[in-house]
Order: sequence, then C-alpha cells, then structure tokens
Amino acid sequence: MAKKSFICLSALAFVCFVVVTSCTNKKGKPRLAVPVDKVTIDTTVSFSKDAACKIHISYAFLKGNEYAATNDSLLRMGTLQPNYFAASYERLTPQRVIPELARRYGKEYIELARWLKDREHEASRLDWALNIDTRILPSKGDNVVYISDITIKTGETATSYSLCFNIDPKTGKRLTLKDAFGDDYNETLTKKIIAQMAKNHDWDDDDAAQAQSKGYFVGIEPYPSANFILHEDSVTFVYSAGEINPKEVRVTIDN
Repeated sequence: MAKKSFICLSALAFVCFVVVTSCTNKKGKPRLAVPVDKVTIDTTVSFSKDAACKIHISYAFLKGNEYAATNDSLLRMGTLQPNYFAASYERLTPQRVIPELARRYGKEYIELARWLKDREHEASRLDWALNIDTRILPSKGDNVVYISDITIKTGETATSYSLCFNIDPKTGKRLTLKDAFGDDYNETLTKKIIAQMAKNHDWDDDDAAQAQSKGYFVGIEPYPSANFILHEDSVTFVYSAGEINPKEVRVTIDN
C-alpha cells in the first residue's frame, strides 16, 4: 500500500512539474526569431616587455545571406568602437571587419605608446585594453536590439559603456524614438522617465527640479536617451556614465 502511494505521489509530482514548466516557458522571455552567429578574436599587441594592449572582441551577427545588408549596416552605425568603417565603400562582413579592427587598433596603440614613451618616459602608462562584447536580443514585434558593451582601458583609466541599436533585421534600418513613439515623444517620454525615477528612488516630487536636486540632469533639461532598448511592453533608456549622472543610469518605463 505504501509503495502504491509513493508511486501515485511521484506521478502527481511529475505531472505538476510538467505543467509548471510548460507555463513558465509560455510566459518566459521572448525567443529570438533570427539566426545568430559570432566572430571572436583575442590578441595581445606588445610594445615592450612590460607594456601591451589586450584586445578582445566577441561580435554577434545575423547568420545567412539574406541578412548581409543588415550586418553591413550594423558594422557602420557604431556597434564597434572605434568606428573605423562608417565611411567604407566596400561591402562589410564581420569576418573581415573584426580582424581588421584589431589590427588597426593595435597599430594605433604602438604609435601612441611610442609617442608617450618619448615624452613621458617612465611616467607613461602603456598597459591598455579594448574589450567589446555584443549580443542580439528580441525587441518589439519582429525587430531586434543590438547591444554593444565596450570597455576601453588606457593605463589606469578605464571607460565602460553600452550602446543599444533597435533594428529591423530585414532591412537593417535603425528605429528612432520618433519611429517608436511618434512626433511628441520628447515631452511624453521625459515626463514618464522623471516619474519613474522618482518612484525608483522614492522622491517626494516627480519633476525636473527634484531630479536635478538629486544629481540628475544637472544644468541641462531632462530628455529621453536615444540609446534605448525597446521591449514588447516597455522601454529601457540607457544613459552612459557622465551623461546625466557620474554613474550609468538605466530607466525602464511601460510602453
């Protein structure tokens, strides 16, 4: 009897697990509907025994000939920094561009390191690095969002930031705030952003003066960042460090 009860309970637990898992999958994060691949390169360009530039690039791209024009557009619009290829007249592919970017950056590093060494001698800080990690995520509707996480290190100084590009994968066209929210996007979105910031930080008021008194948008009018991630039911605005606050600021509001 005990054995039968155990078997029944086990079967019931399994059924519950399947049901819960099924519901979770249905309500989980949206899946990417386009094929994605990556080009990765890791290399070190040495200037001297104690000075080198480490370069890491992991670049995501849309896989397939039908996305060639979109990949070309992404490579030109700043998903890579420095953006050496914006004005190129040749058809760009990740397989060709990524090694070329590493080569050019390494060459510039050697030239700058030599220049700094001649002027600053032992005081120069020549331990440099370039790190670029990119990914492609689902956006609203059939669109995708391309995100580049970039860190540039020169000596003891490191600058990190994220660049976001909402893209129609069929055409490579970048969606602007006007495309997504209409002609009056600036006023409408600014009010929602300030209100959400007030809610996030438990401010007494949800106006520009309160935000500025807390160290945001100091000396400038609040605005929605053109660096944004469009989700199906919300949008996240990404302000880089030093843009509206010493630290990076992200604000998510409902569409």
